[in-house]
Amino acid sequence: MFVFKKEQRVFDFGGVTIGGQPGENPAVLVGGLFFKGQSIVKNTREGTFDKTTAKQWIDSGLHMVEKTGHPLVIEAYGRTPTAIENHLSWLADNYEGPFMFESINADARVRAIEYCQDSGLTSRAIYNSVNLSMKDDEKEALQQSSIDMAVVLGWTPRATTLVDRMETIKEVLSLTESMGIGKVLVDPATMPVGAGYGLEYRTTIAIKSELGLPTCLGPHNAPSAWRFLKQPGFDDDSTMTAALVASTVTAQLFATDSIMYGSMAHTKEVFTAVALTGNAMATAIAEANSALDIDRPLFDPPSYE
Repeated sequence: MFVFKKEQRVFDFGGVTIGGQPGENPAVLVGGLFFKGQSIVKNTREGTFDKTTAKQWIDSGLHMVEKTGHPLVIEAYGRTPTAIENHLSWLADNYEGPFMFESINADARVRAIEYCQDSGLTSRAIYNSVNLSMKDDEKEALQQSSIDMAVVLGWTPRATTLVDRMETIKEVLSLTESMGIGKVLVDPATMPVGAGYGLEYRTTIAIKSELGLPTCLGPHNAPSAWRFLKQPGFDDDSTMTAALVASTVTAQLFATDSIMYGSMAHTKEVFTAVALTGNAMATAIAEANSALDIDRPLFDPPSYE
């Protein structure tokens, strides 16, 4: 377990505390809704979906928060401006906590910024993500809004070493600061297996050691693109869930403060695994603090002894 010499920043993201020394605060889990291929999605362009099942997934997530003490943030995806507005509108009415929003469509991201501003949702909205490929109109929309929370994506195709990744992160942090965003989650990006997967875990340690900022990862991206899980006999849901849980817990052990675990269909499994690991971390870090004569409050997870 890690104890960092660098003072660690802690931010309040819409009522959820993220950051600090490992074990100081519980790992925050970020569950995804409305992604292409998700069983609830009906029409990605119009943003129609199975509202009954989506609400059941949210209720399950909130139940797991109560059972484990690990907070939930929901990430809403939208393919088009219409879709992302529909998704955010429904989510705001059915969930009271902080949320991220994401799209591969720049127009959709801009519309989401505008919608959050117009609807009074900016105190709960986490922009995903500030990166070096942002266009000027998107930067302007974000700067003119009152959104103060964002994921900082520290990646470019050239950032293939730890040194490169850290230089990129610092460059994106400067951009983020210029737009007036004060609360950040630094995401060094998860690459596919065989194409750089694993460097992000090394980078989270460097971020905490050098910058002292809260970290964020989407480790589910590795198993979701892993060709091993496309082979006959390994392409079933239980095997995919096992790999998803493994990637999430690995991120947790490597000092990742907030973890995007993909579809909320897997909430129960992911929260259970993270809760188990959280108990192990609590014991190990408490012993380390005692050995180092550090007096610091730690998250005390329910153990159900």
